Amino acid sequence: MQYPLLIILAALAFLSTGCASVVSGTDQKLTFNSEPEEATVTVSGRVLGKTPLTVPVDRGSNQSITFEKEGYETYTAQLSTTTNPWFFGNIVIGGLLGSTTDGVSGAIHEFSPDQYFVTLKPDTPTGISTSKPRQIKEIIIAFSGEFRHQLASGGGEKVDTIVQLLGVDASEKATTIRALNQLALANENDLELAKTIIEVYDVQ
Repeated sequence: MQYPLLIILAALAFLSTGCASVVSGTDQKLTFNSEPEEATVTVSGRVLGKTPLTVPVDRGSNQSITFEKEGYETYTAQLSTTTNPWFFGNIVIGGLLGSTTDGVSGAIHEFSPDQYFVTLKPDTPTGISTSKPRQIKEIIIAFSGEFRHQLASGGGEKVDTIVQLLGVDASEKATTIRALNQLALANENDLELAKTIIEVYDVQ
């Protein structure tokens, strides 16, 4: 006869901690990449490490992120957040108590996107890089969806630019686009795709 009481106590304990806190936790793994690599990543004053890295970051809104590397301009921005969908379930199940708990713990917030890629500008008067590998990474990451769609459809402005940067002859363009599309299908991560293309075509 004590089982109903235990079930009730367990349910109350669950609700008091907040659904989003229990299901999603109070931190979230984020991936940081930069061009060039080895940039120091700092979130709200806490140094996380050097790129590339994937680390858990405490959930919360209005957090600043900084990428720093000697010889390059410092990049600073805000981490983008959305409301964790479990928070709404928590309001329905846990009422005010559960939702307040999530608000205090930070679990109400969910980082979106969860991957960040930053191209650092050289600390020079022009701030311009002519590096082909860097340009390839910038195009593929900045125009990911468009680039992949153009590869699948046989070409387009972004694909043409990449092909030119690869130094491919016009007679080999169609073959190259098909090969790039196969690489894209095998690499869902845009940065890894760019690195693979640069390596396969030995871009300097």
